[in-house]
Amino acid sequence: MENKKEKFDDLIAEFKKLQPFTARETNIFNIGTKGYYENPTTDILAFFLDSHEQHQLGNIALRALLLCLDEEYHQLDPTLTAPPEREVSTKGGRIDLLLVSNDWVMVLENKIFHNQNNPFDSYQEFIQLDEKNRFAGKKEVFVVLSPDGIAPAAPWQGVSYTKLISNLKSLLSEHFYSQPLNKWTILLREFILHLEDLMTPPTVNHETRKFVLENLKSISELQSVKQQAIKEYHQELQVKLQQMLGKSVAIRQHTWGDYPALRFSLSCWNHNESDVVLFLSGDKEKTTIGTYAHLPANEDTELADSIILKEENVDRWLEAKNKYRCYRVYAADFNEERRLHFIADRLKELDQFEQAKQTSR
Repeated sequence: MENKKEKFDDLIAEFKKLQPFTARETNIFNIGTKGYYENPTTDILAFFLDSHEQHQLGNIALRALLLCLDEEYHQLDPTLTAPPEREVSTKGGRIDLLLVSNDWVMVLENKIFHNQNNPFDSYQEFIQLDEKNRFAGKKEVFVVLSPDGIAPAAPWQGVSYTKLISNLKSLLSEHFYSQPLNKWTILLREFILHLEDLMTPPTVNHETRKFVLENLKSISELQSVKQQAIKEYHQELQVKLQQMLGKSVAIRQHTWGDYPALRFSLSCWNHNESDVVLFLSGDKEKTTIGTYAHLPANEDTELADSIILKEENVDRWLEAKNKYRCYRVYAADFNEERRLHFIADRLKELDQFEQAKQTSR
């Protein structure tokens, strides 16, 4: 067993030397397993670029795009005269997105992952020759939207997703101050998070990934030992509490944010939902002991407060539509004996509360 401990100590020491890992914020576009790539992303972008759509965000997205271009384009009217056109056929291929305003027409190619091997000349010919009557007198704008912002030769302009994201965030923050919040504002923010997710490097760097792949067996063993240790600790507390209280103690284990929440109640409550919870946070300073008194009726709140931690200055609140009166203390400085006695005292108070509830009915 000592060899196992040394092995795990070495593993943890090596892990701590690696670059810290920060999980990205999940958004509605990356919840699915396949993700959203060029075509769906272009569809969503087209929706937000059209000020006549249902999103009620006006021309925020189109202004953000125009601000990514050379300065001479910043003053173009950010209003479309028709809905954005998708997959427009030309003699050589298909234009991802065609935007038409009173004074200008834009061909936009969206390149998230693929190389820029499109027939760009045929796209120019479509505007300048094939549809010259339709677009006569309009300023021609040719744009490639990509991660690096690189475009083929003039007249094409490159726009990086990073720059578009920055402009979108800036204009959206201004919108927050002047307009009420609606679902489309939230969805645009989610779309921005999705684009950031696509454009940023993996959250697990090469060294961390290499460490995990090379130590899969040991990591799996460590996880198994962790689970077994928590289970045995929970059972040990159960036995000690039963000896102290002289009553049968029921236990359940939940997980709160990847960390164990060890629940205790008295079996004589007949599956009542009141219990005491020891939350073993990964951060010792956030380890807490919570007492949850189930309230069948609103008037039971005062009854609970008259019994549970009544002389203590603790966090108190109502939860789950006022079905529980909750009490929480931070137990970072509790040794094992004090922790055990504190849980036992709360179970005694909850037992008194449960009996008082029955008497008052």
